[in-house]
Amino acid sequence: MLNMAIAKEKLLPNIIFFVADEMRGDCVSFDGRRNPVIKTPNIDKLAKDGVAFTNCFTVNPVCGPSRCCTFTGQYVHSNGHRSLYQLLQPHEENLFKFLKVKGYEVVWLGRNDLFSKDAIKESVTKRLRTKTGAWKTNPYPLDHPMRKSFYYGERTIEESKDSDYNIIQKAINYLNSDHENPFCLYIALNFPHPPYTVEEPYFSMYDRELVPAPVPPKLADKPEFMRLIQEKYGLNNLDKDDFKEIIATYYGMVSRVDYQFGQIIDKLKGIGAYENSAIFFFADHGDYTGDYGLAEKWPNAFQDCLINVPLIAKIPGIESKGNLYDQFVQTIDLFPTVLNIAKIETQYTHFGKNLIPFLEGRLLKLRDAVFAEGGYNPREPQCFEPVVKNPEMPGIGIYYDKTNIPQENLSTVARSAMIRTKTWKLVIRDSGKEELYDLMYDPNEASNLIDIYAYDKIKADLKEKLLRWYLRTSDNANWKRERNI
Repeated sequence: MLNMAIAKEKLLPNIIFFVADEMRGDCVSFDGRRNPVIKTPNIDKLAKDGVAFTNCFTVNPVCGPSRCCTFTGQYVHSNGHRSLYQLLQPHEENLFKFLKVKGYEVVWLGRNDLFSKDAIKESVTKRLRTKTGAWKTNPYPLDHPMRKSFYYGERTIEESKDSDYNIIQKAINYLNSDHENPFCLYIALNFPHPPYTVEEPYFSMYDRELVPAPVPPKLADKPEFMRLIQEKYGLNNLDKDDFKEIIATYYGMVSRVDYQFGQIIDKLKGIGAYENSAIFFFADHGDYTGDYGLAEKWPNAFQDCLINVPLIAKIPGIESKGNLYDQFVQTIDLFPTVLNIAKIETQYTHFGKNLIPFLEGRLLKLRDAVFAEGGYNPREPQCFEPVVKNPEMPGIGIYYDKTNIPQENLSTVARSAMIRTKTWKLVIRDSGKEELYDLMYDPNEASNLIDIYAYDKIKADLKEKLLRWYLRTSDNANWKRERNI
């Protein structure tokens, strides 16, 4: 009862997290400079009512680690959540636990990739489970060029009654119910995560001739995993039209996500909760979608198509509306921002930047650089994805090569870290090819400059910044102050 009284007394806003899985930052139509083809009218409306950050970067290119970092406000090296198999434990603090203690009704819908079984009980008030739906079977025989491309093509209307469909229906039903407390609604979809497949009208929504061509492969100076992905998946046998088919289908998946997001926004408006709700639309990471001749993602890859994600926020009380900001932000910035919105103070160690002072004009600059990490070492067998032993296994057979490549060459998933400024990107690795790109003249990261002597000074400067970042963020000191002699 005390928590309820606190929440009501402060008239706290509702909080909605709408999370797309594997959605690229260049797949929103409000920023036509980057993508004049994609259609996301509902996301655009939120950007008009709120703000959008075009330079938002995740801290890890894989679902689980990215989400664990986002909702703890910490980096991978400071919280240890390095793969899909290191989820939050009951003793760990996280944003949802803070909100629940504050008096919010924390409601969880959709894929987890965040909490262990025991931890979710302490941090979530209600978990509304839904039917998962069956994966569409790979439509191609083993010897077909598209078999390992993650492209499944058009699906039926019946197949579209999937987990995302059920998640949205459950969320609408929840919003239709009575709410004594402010609520935090977490909606985590599976789309546009591959396989690349969607039903009509989204499947034919995009003219294959008009979608942009992918970044061409130039792999001679790139890390070994890029060549192995292309060869093992058979992606080097696909032509430009094949990749445009993948891109158009992925765009259709994004537009379906946009439609479902619009359903939630319409319901919030219908029940009178829109104005007093802080709404965040973002993604955990991006997708290759044909860029560099590749598909899906990789655990220690840091191309912008994988780590630049959309972030759109509508926050009650923020007068700035319709602005597109190119300031560097990271997904971990959601942690202190939402704590501010919910009027929660804590000594808990976190490394995100509160966006509220910036949006209110009290802070002019957020970051000079963004950072990301990925990969794991042989001493960490618990991090590796279980090996798929048969490429014909229903559903997961498509991951046969992805899970076997690291077994054949451990350097392909070696621990790696990235620093990205507005002009340069450096990737260092425990093993394997490192990377350096001049983003002013090479925004597609085509030419790796890591071995060119003339850039040694730039490499040294970036490495020092990377080292100092590690020094600032490497400790997660116990925030309970006590001494017993």
